[in-house]
Amino acid sequence: MTITQVQPLNIPTSSELTKAHDFLYEADLLVTDVKSLFRNSGDFAMAARLKDIQGRLAEEIRGVERLIAGKSAFHH
Repeated sequence: MTITQVQPLNIPTSSELTKAHDFLYEADLLVTDVKSLFRNSGDFAMAARLKDIQGRLAEEIRGVERLIAGKSAFHH
């Protein structure tokens, strides 16, 4: 009989999730600022690409928020 070694899951701490959320939020703010610059310059293709990036950032922010909510519900 062999024993299988189980690798521990890399579960982020609440502090790490909060840092990730803050980082993503700051990135979203930066993309918003840059997007407005491109829109004002008339480069609508770049503004559209930045809007896409902003949408993906929003999805990631919501995902981290769900993880944070799950952690706080787990600890209560």
